Amino acid sequence: MISREQVVHLCKRKGKLKAQRGTWETHWQDLTNFILPNSADFNLRRSKGDKRSTLIYDSTGVHANEMLAAGLHGMLTNPASNWFSLRLKNDNSEASEQADVKDWLEDTAETILSELSGPDVAFASHIHEYYLSLCSIGTACMFIGEPAQREGISFRSIHIDEIFVAENADGLIDTVFRQFKMTVRQIVQKWGEDSLSPRIKRMYEKKEYDKDVELLHCVYPREDMTKGKKAATMLPIASVYIDEKDQHVLAEGGFDEMPFMVSRWSKTTGEVFGRSPGQTALPDIKMLQEMMKTTIKAGQKIVAPPLLVPDDGVLGPVRTVPGGLNYYRASSGARIEPLLTGGNIPISFQMMEDIRGRIRTTFFLDQLQFQGGPQMTATEVIERTERTLRLLGPTLGRLQSEFLGPMIERIFGVLSRADRLPPAPEIISEQELKIEYVSPLARAQRQTETQGIMKTLEFVGPIASMDPQAAQILKGAETVRHIAELNGMPPKLLKSDDDLMEEAKAQQQALAAQQQMQQSEQMVDMMQKGANVAKTAKEAGVQLE
Repeated sequence: MISREQVVHLCKRKGKLKAQRGTWETHWQDLTNFILPNSADFNLRRSKGDKRSTLIYDSTGVHANEMLAAGLHGMLTNPASNWFSLRLKNDNSEASEQADVKDWLEDTAETILSELSGPDVAFASHIHEYYLSLCSIGTACMFIGEPAQREGISFRSIHIDEIFVAENADGLIDTVFRQFKMTVRQIVQKWGEDSLSPRIKRMYEKKEYDKDVELLHCVYPREDMTKGKKAATMLPIASVYIDEKDQHVLAEGGFDEMPFMVSRWSKTTGEVFGRSPGQTALPDIKMLQEMMKTTIKAGQKIVAPPLLVPDDGVLGPVRTVPGGLNYYRASSGARIEPLLTGGNIPISFQMMEDIRGRIRTTFFLDQLQFQGGPQMTATEVIERTERTLRLLGPTLGRLQSEFLGPMIERIFGVLSRADRLPPAPEIISEQELKIEYVSPLARAQRQTETQGIMKTLEFVGPIASMDPQAAQILKGAETVRHIAELNGMPPKLLKSDDDLMEEAKAQQQALAAQQQMQQSEQMVDMMQKGANVAKTAKEAGVQLE
């Protein structure tokens, strides 16, 4: 059990991590106000249901962030397609070529994908929130829970305001402190009455069931882990729930894998939290709001201009609001007329459209949304795709290492412990697995390799017509198999090497049987011809020797 001194140490460490994060919060609040208005606040405290879009006059930034998040969802974790597969780490091993191993790898990947698409886990909605936070704030967090009954997996997108993180020596986040609220009723449901601190117990006895209590969840690598132990308090990743105000431990346990997936869009050396396209576009987004607000006022003045009204009295202050009245000393023939303010709406719209274009470019929308239409050639599509990959390549690599890979490993571990995966063949008991991403974006990254192969095949044809030996340098079946894998062909639709060998053997046997039958027919034909000759000679009275 965790000691009192350790609880105090965890609370102090959380305080230090919170202080280190403080410099980010003002910037994050600006990003939330202008790009992600429906998200929770950082250094503002507004009531639930309050208006959160009062500062937004132009929604280009909000829309661009949503489009980029949706694009990442569709290109990386599209629920309508298989976006990853499992392979043996040693592709050259004997086991990797066996049909039962390939079937198990494919069935296991499909089981994990079906778990993600289940209606009760709500993975699609949570990962969309994850991408929204990643594209705007630059850091996103996902919690993958393992129910005590081990019947399923729960996903929850965690707001960055709730977490404080620390990196390990490799620059990966391995420590997460989450400060959040639960009602007294929820605490009792989750851990029981015996776990309550004196303060929460008094609330429960007073029937203050819906009163919020602030808790601290500490998740970090356990240094005093004993190998071979299966108790929750001895697992590799420690988990401690604390009533921080009383420094009381509500529950202590652990995880086999890190349950928090914290990813950064991009990262500056020496910083823990990430930076995002939203941070780059924020100055343009703020400028666009001010320009739109000014343009709206200018349009109002044109539609309902301030008026000049003759009067014999003293000249008053000039009112330039729409419909404002301004009195001046009348002369002969004086009349009421509009006060022209000199606004130029077309120039304002042109300037704003330029800013909108920069915002869209910052959020990669001109790359993600092909504007060429059906008239675009295949070469133009390939060039657009390669440009998008060059721009998103670093982000994709970071997402794979910080989010997608750990998430799949976590789900695999949960399902394996719950005996919900297909039984593995004995030959791979000691084999390590690796994840191969086959999402549209991942496949597009490998299009260059596919193009190289296809260009080689195009050159081989004319050369083989002059020198037949040129084509013999290629391994036809292996080449086709590799191209199929690069294009995301499901392994079950490809024949294994054993299948090809059996088919070749069957073809040889069929050919041998056909040749034997032909030889037999020739022998019968020759014997028949010999008999006919003998018969003809006998009828003619010729003696054959």
